[in-house]
Amino acid sequence: MKKYFLYILVLFAFIYSGCDKPGPTELIINEDTYDVEILGKDINDEFYSNGYDSSGVVEDRKNFASIISVSGIKLTRDNSTINISTAQTIIFDKTKPFRSRNGVLLGYNTIVPGIIKFNDVQARLTDYRVRYRESGTLTDTVLGKKYELFNIDSRPIFDSFIYPYNSSIAFSYNPFFGGQNSNFDILTPREVTGYVRLVQQNQQNKFRAELNWNGESSNNFSVIIGGIRNSNLQNFPFYRIRTKDNGKLIIPFSLLKSIPRDRFSKITVSLIRKYDKLVQVENTDLYVSSQSIHTIIVELP
Repeated sequence: MKKYFLYILVLFAFIYSGCDKPGPTELIINEDTYDVEILGKDINDEFYSNGYDSSGVVEDRKNFASIISVSGIKLTRDNSTINISTAQTIIFDKTKPFRSRNGVLLGYNTIVPGIIKFNDVQARLTDYRVRYRESGTLTDTVLGKKYELFNIDSRPIFDSFIYPYNSSIAFSYNPFFGGQNSNFDILTPREVTGYVRLVQQNQQNKFRAELNWNGESSNNFSVIIGGIRNSNLQNFPFYRIRTKDNGKLIIPFSLLKSIPRDRFSKITVSLIRKYDKLVQVENTDLYVSSQSIHTIIVELP
């Protein structure tokens, strides 16, 4: 179980937050049945993760005044699976931007103006961190607090929040001073469960990945392919594939061959079924994201 906790930490560096809309240097490859977005730009950067941190949201946070994210995550390795439930809210103060020394906008400071609950469980306050590289040095900066809940396998040592699939989560916000209470339901998708088979092809090091899952024909489904570094167990994101939620996908060797075997001995496949929308509270747009994620760790052949 210790090793699982380590994998949880490194995988959260990859499936939680980043850029839903590709940046100017990212490439979209259009295939007949799916689109491929290249996420990893600098494989030599030991800390590069394209902005991913730990929430299931695959969006550029700078675009929104506030973010609410709830996730049911399964992590499978060696035929064993753990279940993770997370919820978080980040409220940005757009009057307090945080920039690098050369003026690049990296994010905003946060505020905690009230009490937030998910299904009547009060969220804790934890540090909201931004990690970036400047002049070759990795810097970790706290930009305030965020609201958060976290649980593994329904254990009582964690928060009592459990992500309910194919249902809804009651969100409530009660301000400390003035303002109005806000309450609404967050819909949750059906649980996604899949498996991955790596199929060796004619040549010794040539293989493809066959993905199968319980298809539901949802409108927002994607697969993220990453690799776990041998050097530090960090998860590096290579591709996001947008495809139909029809329960099957074959990833060809032409995509997988870019994963260098001398640096990565394992790949990660994250199947993501998501609902998202904008909700207006006190004339502020909140981006709300609710997702079922099944991440599978597979040894490279």
